[in-house]
Amino acid sequence: MYRIRARYTKTDMMKFISHLDLVRLMQRAFRRAEIPLVFSKGFNPHPKLTFATALSVGVSSEGEYLDVEIKDFIDLDHFKARVNQELPDGMRILQCKYLEQKSESIMAIIEYSSYLVHVKLEKEVPEKLITEHINHFLSQKEILAHKKPGKRNNEKEKEINIRTYINQLELFSHENNEVMLKMILATGSRGNLKPEVVIQALARQAQIPLDLEKSRIHRLELYTTENGKMMTPIS
Repeated sequence: MYRIRARYTKTDMMKFISHLDLVRLMQRAFRRAEIPLVFSKGFNPHPKLTFATALSVGVSSEGEYLDVEIKDFIDLDHFKARVNQELPDGMRILQCKYLEQKSESIMAIIEYSSYLVHVKLEKEVPEKLITEHINHFLSQKEILAHKKPGKRNNEKEKEINIRTYINQLELFSHENNEVMLKMILATGSRGNLKPEVVIQALARQAQIPLDLEKSRIHRLELYTTENGKMMTPIS
C-alpha cells in the first residue's frame, strides 16, 4: 500500500460546498478516475482519505491538502491528470507526492494557515493610519474576542484571548476604498482562529471602519513546522 499527499484548490462555486460534500466529491472523483483506493474494514467500508483542517463555507483556497491510501504504485503525473479530469471547475490538484509509511497524517501536522482577506472600508482612511492601527492592535498582549462553540459542542459562547493565535497580520494592499489584509493564524494542533474573528476584533478595537458584510476570504496555504521553521506539508 502507498500514501499520496495532494495539494488542491477550492475556488469559484466550489467554495460554497460543505466539508461533507467535499469528502463525497473527492471519493467519487477518485473512483471515476479508477485510482486503486484502499478501503477501511468493517460493515461500512470507505476510502482511506484524510483531509486537513476543514474550510468554512464561502472561503476559497489554493492551499488545501489531503492524504489518500492506494493499493498500487502509480505515476504521480498520471494520478494528477486522471483525478483532475473528474473534478469540477474550481477544484484542481496542483501538486502531489508519495509519503513514507510512518509519516504523520495531514490532519495531525497542520499548525498554521495563511489568508488574504479583502474588506471594503466604510469611509476612506489613509494607508499610513491603517498600518498604525494594525501595529497598535498587535502590540497588545491581550485581544479579547468571542468564540462560538462547534455545532456538536454544548458549551456557551466564551471570550478568549486571540492574540496568541495571530502569527502575522499586515496590510497587503489599499486601493479603491478596499483593503487587503494578509494574516497567518493558528490552525489545527495550535488551536483554530478564523479570519472573520480577527477582522471583527480589528474593526472593534483598532477602530478601522471595515464593512464586515463585504469581505472575501481566500486561504493561501497551510503550514507545519520543523525545527521552529514554517513549511508547507508538501515541501
